[in-house]
Amino acid sequence: MNVSDYPFTQEAAEQVRKAGYSLESLLGKTSFKAVRGRAQERVAGAISGTIAECASRNDAEKLFELLSYPLARLMVSCLNDPILLRRYALAEAKLASRRMQNIGERLMVIADDLGLHPQGPGPYKIHFSEYVRAAHGMHSPKWKLTNRDLSQGYLTVTEEELKRIMEEAIGERVLKGLPIPVDERICEPLQEYLEPLKEQLDAMRTRDRVDLGKAEMGAFPPCIKKMLSDVAKGVNLAHSARFALVSFLLQINMTVDEVVSLFNTSPDFDQEKTRYQVDHISGASGTRYRPPACATMATYGNCPGEDEMCKRVRHPLSYYERRLRTFRPLPSQKGPGAGT
Repeated sequence: MNVSDYPFTQEAAEQVRKAGYSLESLLGKTSFKAVRGRAQERVAGAISGTIAECASRNDAEKLFELLSYPLARLMVSCLNDPILLRRYALAEAKLASRRMQNIGERLMVIADDLGLHPQGPGPYKIHFSEYVRAAHGMHSPKWKLTNRDLSQGYLTVTEEELKRIMEEAIGERVLKGLPIPVDERICEPLQEYLEPLKEQLDAMRTRDRVDLGKAEMGAFPPCIKKMLSDVAKGVNLAHSARFALVSFLLQINMTVDEVVSLFNTSPDFDQEKTRYQVDHISGASGTRYRPPACATMATYGNCPGEDEMCKRVRHPLSYYERRLRTFRPLPSQKGPGAGT
């Protein structure tokens, strides 16, 4: 197994330690300029959505690829942007997933390193505790433990499902410990690499900035505000929360385009898939869906806590309509005795 292809593994970390290069050397020596360039490429790829492949042919190239990973983590930490942190973890996981497609039995080595211990030549048996730990962030119904076969503590997954679970576990591992505590002494030598990345981040924010149109965000109920805040931070919403948010925004007359653009900051944003889902909720298939009532929101864990207005309504739309009156008071009607 080419360890440099999987720099998040314990074996890779041990190789980096054995190499014995100081941080000062990686940050400043001309001989490591290619490492710094590849680290910047990793971060830039995370911002744009995909880290480009880097073919490592000889031992020196493999070592440089390996060293670029911890240096990329330093760059991400210097930038310290919450959306970038998640995008970076996802992009590294996607890169590893592409590399895992044709590695045969070595797949088990990586799975073991990630704390998964699949049994059998495939389909594989995985202990439910390992499955839950790795797949907890996967919200599609097919990944729910209640929808899997379970016997004597083990459930069955196909090879493709195993790879998908491993991808999720890799993302969690990459994200763990980020941002690394850094100071100016570390970040300053990297400024020539960080500045273009900052510009790329600013351009991404400008491109992805969402205009809520005529919607009055200040009148949104706490649940919708929390969901919008999470989306802005690059958090992938659970399916039930995403449905609630989309159906609510469509009901207050936001367009499909406006709602789709809202999810641009999500690390796993897929425009075509998102548009299909939003179109479906909007009624393109014949049924226009309403957002769930407050009781349903609470059942699915999507209620962050009530405020005073919540106690007087039973539906997010009712909350919005009542609060909207304080933001957009109706014109007073003149009656008998009214002033001119």
